[in-house]
Order: sequence, then C-alpha cells, then structure tokens
Amino acid sequence: MIVAKFLSWIETAPVTRRAEATSALARAYLYSEMERAEQEAAETALTLLLDDSSPLVRGALSDALASSPHAPHHVVLSLAQDLDSVAEPVLQRSPILLDGDLVDIAAHGSDRAQCAIAVRPSVSASLAAALAEVGGKAACLAILANVGAQVTTFSLRRMAERFGTEADMRTTLLSLDGLPVDIRQSLIVQLGDALEQLALVKTFISSEKRTTLVKDACDKATVDLAFSASGEDLYALVEHLRLSGQLTADILVRGLCMGNVDLFVVALKSLTNLSEKRIRDCVYDASPSVVSAICQKAGIGDAVAPAIVAALQAYHDLLEELDPAVSRSRFARQMVDRILTSYSHMVHDDEMDELHALLRRFAMQIARDEARDMRLALQNSQAA
Repeated sequence: MIVAKFLSWIETAPVTRRAEATSALARAYLYSEMERAEQEAAETALTLLLDDSSPLVRGALSDALASSPHAPHHVVLSLAQDLDSVAEPVLQRSPILLDGDLVDIAAHGSDRAQCAIAVRPSVSASLAAALAEVGGKAACLAILANVGAQVTTFSLRRMAERFGTEADMRTTLLSLDGLPVDIRQSLIVQLGDALEQLALVKTFISSEKRTTLVKDACDKATVDLAFSASGEDLYALVEHLRLSGQLTADILVRGLCMGNVDLFVVALKSLTNLSEKRIRDCVYDASPSVVSAICQKAGIGDAVAPAIVAALQAYHDLLEELDPAVSRSRFARQMVDRILTSYSHMVHDDEMDELHALLRRFAMQIARDEARDMRLALQNSQAA
C-alpha cells in the first residue's frame, strides 16, 4: 500500500523531492524489515525509478544502492550503464557487479566510467588486465595508483606499450618498485623517441645526428639497466632486446667495455642457443678463432668479431692490472683505449668504420663520465 502511494505521488512530485524520496525508499528496501509482498513491491518501484527522466533521481538511487551487497542486481547493472553522473557510485563501490559486467562496461564505456571502475576498493587481475587493454590513459593511471588493484606484469607491459610515449605514464611506471627491467628498457626507448621528435631538438640538431644521439643514450641506459639486473631479470631483458631487434653488436661491445660480461654471455646464449658454460669458456679463453665462430653463429658481422676479441682480452688484462675498487667509468675508458689500439691497424670497411665511430663516441662519453666522477669525489672529500 505504501509503495503504491509512493508511485502515485512521484508522478507529479518536484525533482528534488523525488530524489529525496527515492533515496529513502532504497534505504528502506535495504535496511528495514518488510513483509515479502512489500519487499517485492519496493523492488518493483526501484525498477520503475530507472525510467525517471531526471538524472538527479536516478543518481540518488545509484548512491543509495552503491555500497550494499543486497541491492537488486538488475537495478544496479542498469544504473552502471546510465549516464556517467548516475553510474559512477555503483561503478566505484557496488559489490553486486561482477567482473564480467565491469569488463563489458569498460570496453564500451567512457573515460569517466573506466576511471570509476579503476578506483574500486578491489580490482582483480583480470579486470585490471581488461582496463590495461582497452582503458584510456586516465583509467590506467588510476589503476596504477590504486593499492587495491592486482596489476600483473602483463598489464604493466600493455600500459607501457600503449601509453609509454606519454610523459605522465612513463613517470608513473618508472616510479614503481619492482618494475620489470624489460619494461623499463622499453620506456627508455619511448622516451628517446619522444625527445627526438621535440620541435626544439628538430630545430637545432640534424636528423642524422638526432638519431645517433638518441640511440647512444638508449644503449647507454640499457647497459646501465643490465648492471642492475641478474638471474631471470637479465634473461628477460636480453630476450626483450632480441625480440625487439635491439640486441645489436653495439650493445654487446658497449656492455663489454663497461665490464658487463654477464650481459654478453646471456646475449650470446640467446642468439646462438649454445650452453652458457660453452659461452663462458669462450669468454675466458678469448681465442680469436673460437670467438669468431661463436660471433658468426650469433649473426654478428666478421668485422665486429676482432673488436669483441680485443674487448675480452682487455677485460682479462685489466682485471689483473687495475684496483678492484676502480670506478666503472675508469675501467671502461681503459677498455675502449685498448680496443681502439688493437683495431687501428685493421683495414676499414663500412661496418668497421661504424664501429670505430661508435668507439670514439663511447670514449668521449666515458671521458666525460670519468671527469664527473672525479669532480663528485673531490666535492665529497671537501665536504668531509
């Protein structure tokens, strides 16, 4: 009887009064003791309110039902597909909505609806993966900020692939503790691409020089990342580099010059499918014939193999000659100097000229790094 009177009254009531009454009816349905017939009538009334012409009324219904596990599923689902202002409360809070419901809404909903889903108190791995795949950047950023979201490595990788060119997404991803090293490397490359396309950079630097500067910077950052990786992380980084076409002779020579033999070993293992033991034996033997054979199997040009031989020999010599506490930049400078000396007597072809150019640029970068290290050490000693 009360519900029937409510439905009769609401036909002509002002919008604000209808919204207040709708909220009261919804709370009564959820929290008051009703006879079964009354409860069924109240549910019918809530269903009819979905057709109210005013978003204010439907919004009041959404807000009243949003947090309850006892709200009618069909009412909540209808509200979730309403205007954004109506849908937000139930999308953000309703425990009634299933992952399947939310995935469908995320796939076809607005950015605002996707963000409402992304900030739910608990977001499953499958729902987070769906948002990473189809959600806008704002929703993906909201997922990353949500401590209740289960975000897998796969989802992080998809976000990096889709939005890695955006500065705010790169910054957010790179600030995450435990971000896989291969994702970090892909973000570095995307940062390089973004810098190369800056109007200011294009104005003052030629296209060829831009490409060289960006590649050198990305290679340097990649080798630095490899130093921080070990075990499965290093294998993941190398596999990412191989699949993306970045596992080049430049990376291998640069890594060796920095003393990162593990990167070289894992890379050769990935490129040749030889056992790690066999490659490590090659590293510590550094026989020109053996190294050349393995380089050939790895698809590394014949002109580069002598530089790798020289790098491996210089590495072993410097391990014996230099203080173990020597800085990485000092070690690298000695490596490059010795490789260039070994290479200087060889007849040049185009590939060797490119490698010479790389080594000369590398020598310049290392000299500057070493100078910075010395200045920092001097400043620290003066401060002490």
